[in-house]
Amino acid sequence: MATPPPIDPNLITLARLPLAPLAVAVLVTDTIWGVVTAAVLALLLELTDLLDGKIARDYGAVSDFGKLFDPFSDAFSRYTLFLGLYAIGVADLWMIMAIFYRDSSVSFFRTVAATRNVVIAARRSGKIKAVVQGVGTQIIFLALVAGKLQPELPTDQIGWGTMVVVTLVTLWSFADYFMGSLPVLREAWQDRGED
Repeated sequence: MATPPPIDPNLITLARLPLAPLAVAVLVTDTIWGVVTAAVLALLLELTDLLDGKIARDYGAVSDFGKLFDPFSDAFSRYTLFLGLYAIGVADLWMIMAIFYRDSSVSFFRTVAATRNVVIAARRSGKIKAVVQGVGTQIIFLALVAGKLQPELPTDQIGWGTMVVVTLVTLWSFADYFMGSLPVLREAWQDRGED
Protein backbone atom coordinates (compact mmCIF):
# COMPACT_ATOMS: atom_id res chain seq x y z
CA MET A 1 0.00 0.00 0.00
CA ALA A 2 1.38 3.41 -1.00
CA THR A 3 2.25 5.90 1.71
CA PRO A 4 -0.15 8.85 1.59
CA PRO A 5 1.50 12.19 0.82
CA PRO A 6 2.11 14.57 3.75
CA ILE A 7 -0.19 17.06 2.01
CA ASP A 8 -2.58 16.72 -0.91
CA PRO A 9 -0.66 18.06 -3.94
CA ASN A 10 -3.89 19.62 -5.20
CA LEU A 11 -3.98 21.81 -2.06
CA ILE A 12 -0.51 23.12 -2.95
CA THR A 13 -1.75 23.80 -6.48
CA LEU A 14 -4.82 25.54 -5.06
CA ALA A 15 -2.65 27.83 -2.92
CA ARG A 16 -1.31 29.49 -6.06
CA LEU A 17 -4.73 30.89 -6.97
CA PRO A 18 -5.00 33.43 -4.11
CA LEU A 19 -1.23 34.06 -3.93
CA ALA A 20 -0.99 35.45 -7.47
CA PRO A 21 -3.61 38.22 -7.01
CA LEU A 22 -2.06 39.02 -3.63
CA ALA A 23 1.32 39.45 -5.32
CA VAL A 24 -0.21 41.91 -7.79
CA ALA A 25 -2.06 43.77 -5.02
CA VAL A 26 1.18 44.49 -3.17
CA LEU A 27 3.17 45.08 -6.38
CA VAL A 28 0.99 47.98 -7.48
CA THR A 29 1.57 49.82 -4.19
CA ASP A 30 4.89 50.87 -5.78
CA THR A 31 6.64 50.67 -2.42
CA ILE A 32 9.83 48.85 -1.47
CA TRP A 33 7.96 46.49 0.85
CA GLY A 34 5.30 45.88 -1.81
CA VAL A 35 7.80 45.01 -4.54
CA VAL A 36 9.86 42.80 -2.21
CA THR A 37 6.72 41.00 -1.00
CA ALA A 38 5.55 40.53 -4.60
CA ALA A 39 8.95 39.10 -5.53
CA VAL A 40 8.81 36.64 -2.62
CA LEU A 41 5.29 35.60 -3.60
CA ALA A 42 6.32 35.19 -7.25
CA LEU A 43 9.14 32.89 -6.13
CA LEU A 44 6.73 30.98 -3.88
CA LEU A 45 4.39 30.49 -6.85
CA GLU A 46 7.19 28.85 -8.84
CA LEU A 47 8.32 26.72 -5.89
CA THR A 48 4.80 25.42 -5.26
CA ASP A 49 4.58 24.56 -8.96
CA LEU A 50 7.65 22.35 -8.57
CA LEU A 51 6.55 20.95 -5.20
CA ASP A 52 3.03 19.81 -6.09
CA GLY A 53 4.24 17.76 -9.04
CA LYS A 54 7.12 16.24 -7.08
CA ILE A 55 4.86 15.18 -4.20
CA ALA A 56 2.27 13.76 -6.61
CA ARG A 57 4.91 11.69 -8.43
CA ASP A 58 6.87 10.60 -5.36
CA TYR A 59 3.79 9.39 -3.49
CA GLY A 60 1.87 8.00 -6.45
CA ALA A 61 -0.80 10.66 -5.98
CA VAL A 62 -1.02 11.76 -9.61
CA SER A 63 -4.69 12.22 -10.52
CA ASP A 64 -6.64 13.12 -13.64
CA PHE A 65 -7.90 16.20 -11.81
CA GLY A 66 -4.37 17.22 -10.87
CA LYS A 67 -3.19 16.81 -14.46
CA LEU A 68 -5.72 19.46 -15.48
CA PHE A 69 -5.65 21.62 -12.35
CA ASP A 70 -1.86 22.13 -12.32
CA PRO A 71 -1.53 23.68 -15.80
CA PHE A 72 -4.67 25.77 -15.17
CA SER A 73 -3.18 27.08 -11.93
CA ASP A 74 0.14 27.77 -13.67
CA ALA A 75 -1.53 29.78 -16.43
CA PHE A 76 -3.80 31.60 -13.95
CA SER A 77 -0.87 32.54 -11.70
CA ARG A 78 1.55 33.61 -14.40
CA TYR A 79 -1.06 35.55 -16.34
CA THR A 80 -2.07 37.36 -13.16
CA LEU A 81 1.56 38.33 -12.56
CA PHE A 82 1.89 39.52 -16.17
CA LEU A 83 -1.19 41.70 -15.70
CA GLY A 84 0.49 43.20 -12.64
CA LEU A 85 3.63 43.88 -14.66
CA TYR A 86 1.47 45.57 -17.30
CA ALA A 87 -0.20 47.67 -14.59
CA ILE A 88 3.17 49.04 -13.44
CA GLY A 89 4.49 49.61 -16.96
CA VAL A 90 7.00 46.76 -17.23
CA ALA A 91 4.99 44.91 -19.91
CA ASP A 92 3.23 46.30 -22.99
CA LEU A 93 -0.35 45.52 -23.92
CA TRP A 94 0.69 43.53 -27.01
CA MET A 95 2.73 41.21 -24.78
CA ILE A 96 -0.21 40.52 -22.47
CA MET A 97 -2.50 39.95 -25.44
CA ALA A 98 -0.04 37.53 -27.07
CA ILE A 99 0.31 35.48 -23.88
CA PHE A 100 -3.45 35.39 -23.33
CA TYR A 101 -4.21 34.47 -26.95
CA ARG A 102 -1.65 31.67 -26.91
CA ASP A 103 -3.03 30.04 -23.78
CA SER A 104 -6.65 30.46 -24.88
CA SER A 105 -5.87 29.04 -28.31
CA VAL A 106 -4.06 25.98 -26.97
CA SER A 107 -7.01 25.31 -24.63
CA PHE A 108 -9.33 25.55 -27.64
CA PHE A 109 -7.13 23.20 -29.69
CA ARG A 110 -7.21 20.65 -26.88
CA THR A 111 -10.98 20.94 -26.48
CA VAL A 112 -11.58 20.42 -30.20
CA ALA A 113 -9.23 17.43 -30.18
CA ALA A 114 -10.99 15.96 -27.12
CA THR A 115 -14.33 16.05 -28.94
CA ARG A 116 -12.69 13.80 -31.53
CA ASN A 117 -11.12 11.50 -28.90
CA VAL A 118 -7.66 12.85 -29.66
CA VAL A 119 -5.29 13.95 -26.92
CA ILE A 120 -2.95 16.83 -27.71
CA ALA A 121 0.03 15.99 -25.56
CA ALA A 122 2.28 18.61 -24.03
CA ARG A 123 4.76 19.68 -26.66
CA ARG A 124 8.40 20.51 -26.11
CA SER A 125 7.66 24.14 -27.00
CA GLY A 126 5.09 24.29 -24.22
CA LYS A 127 7.58 23.03 -21.68
CA ILE A 128 10.20 25.50 -22.89
CA LYS A 129 7.61 28.28 -22.76
CA ALA A 130 6.75 27.37 -19.15
CA VAL A 131 10.41 27.41 -18.11
CA VAL A 132 11.08 30.72 -19.90
CA GLN A 133 7.99 32.30 -18.33
CA GLY A 134 8.92 31.01 -14.87
CA VAL A 135 12.57 32.06 -15.04
CA GLY A 136 11.69 35.31 -16.82
CA THR A 137 9.24 36.26 -14.10
CA GLN A 138 11.90 35.73 -11.45
CA ILE A 139 14.42 37.87 -13.38
CA ILE A 140 11.86 40.66 -13.73
CA PHE A 141 10.94 40.64 -10.04
CA LEU A 142 14.61 40.60 -9.01
CA ALA A 143 15.17 43.59 -11.30
CA LEU A 144 12.20 45.38 -9.73
CA VAL A 145 13.60 44.81 -6.24
CA ALA A 146 17.06 45.96 -7.37
CA GLY A 147 15.48 49.06 -8.92
CA LYS A 148 13.76 49.95 -5.67
CA LEU A 149 16.95 49.45 -3.67
CA GLN A 150 19.27 51.09 -6.23
CA PRO A 151 17.17 53.51 -8.35
CA GLU A 152 20.16 54.43 -10.53
CA LEU A 153 20.33 50.89 -11.99
CA PRO A 154 18.79 50.43 -15.50
CA THR A 155 16.28 47.86 -14.26
CA ASP A 156 13.44 49.10 -16.48
CA GLN A 157 15.27 47.86 -19.57
CA ILE A 158 15.96 44.50 -17.92
CA GLY A 159 12.29 43.97 -17.07
CA TRP A 160 10.96 45.06 -20.45
CA GLY A 161 13.62 43.14 -22.37
CA THR A 162 12.88 39.98 -20.41
CA MET A 163 9.17 40.39 -21.19
CA VAL A 164 10.01 40.64 -24.90
CA VAL A 165 11.88 37.32 -24.71
CA VAL A 166 9.04 35.71 -22.73
CA THR A 167 6.48 36.93 -25.27
CA LEU A 168 8.46 35.81 -28.31
CA VAL A 169 8.95 32.32 -26.87
CA THR A 170 5.23 32.21 -26.04
CA LEU A 171 4.35 33.14 -29.64
CA TRP A 172 6.74 30.46 -30.95
CA SER A 173 4.97 27.93 -28.70
CA PHE A 174 1.61 29.03 -30.11
CA ALA A 175 2.85 28.49 -33.68
CA ASP A 176 4.20 25.06 -32.75
CA TYR A 177 0.92 23.97 -31.11
CA PHE A 178 -1.09 25.35 -34.02
CA MET A 179 0.95 23.45 -36.60
CA GLY A 180 0.80 20.29 -34.50
CA SER A 181 -2.97 20.63 -34.06
CA LEU A 182 -3.70 21.56 -37.67
CA PRO A 183 -4.71 18.07 -38.87
CA VAL A 184 -7.32 17.59 -36.12
CA LEU A 185 -8.52 21.21 -36.47
CA ARG A 186 -8.90 20.80 -40.23
CA GLU A 187 -10.75 17.51 -39.78
CA ALA A 188 -13.09 19.05 -37.19
CA TRP A 189 -13.69 22.12 -39.40
CA GLN A 190 -14.73 19.95 -42.34
CA ASP A 191 -16.88 17.57 -40.28
CA ARG A 192 -20.52 18.48 -40.85
CA GLY A 193 -21.80 15.59 -38.78
CA GLU A 194 -24.22 12.94 -39.91
CA ASP A 195 -27.09 13.93 -42.18
